[in-house]
Amino acid sequence: MKIVIGSKIKEQRQQHEWSQQTVAERLHVSRQTISKWELGKSYPDLELLVALSKLFAVSTDELLGLSRRPVQRPWWQLLLRKRSRTDMTVKWYSGGQDRARVAVGIISDLVANLNTTNEQPLRQLLATYYQELLEQRTGSVLGVFDRMNLDISKCLRQQQIKLSPENEQLMQQLVGLNMIYYR
Repeated sequence: MKIVIGSKIKEQRQQHEWSQQTVAERLHVSRQTISKWELGKSYPDLELLVALSKLFAVSTDELLGLSRRPVQRPWWQLLLRKRSRTDMTVKWYSGGQDRARVAVGIISDLVANLNTTNEQPLRQLLATYYQELLEQRTGSVLGVFDRMNLDISKCLRQQQIKLSPENEQLMQQLVGLNMIYYR
């Protein structure tokens, strides 16, 4: 999967006029870790991605390269059809790598919104799939989605986790990435 997070981290760091050492100290990691991220040799884990977005005051979507510049449309077109985040970023014919990129963004949003005490098992589960999707170079991303959906369902049921309406909507979008819609 083509990840642009390294260049986005460097871009944000330079906009804030911070050194790699400054960012490293604020995140409690080494300067070498920041360097590896910026060079694309490794990626921040899910918790650090959320911390980076807070540090730079940008969305995780922006750090992952998921946000697009808004297209100028007449105001009446915006009123006629409001689409979900999944519809706007993944077409029905999109390949697995495109879906994985969107999934990483949704997972980061979910983890940022989850309660750290009673929803910790779900956070940990999502963190493992976040890492797997980031590192997926070949193979079936849809197979990863199948396993992820089953594991999430099992975790929610066993831990008796009740999601907030916002997180429930994000979860539906995440699960929906495994579906191929023919229109």
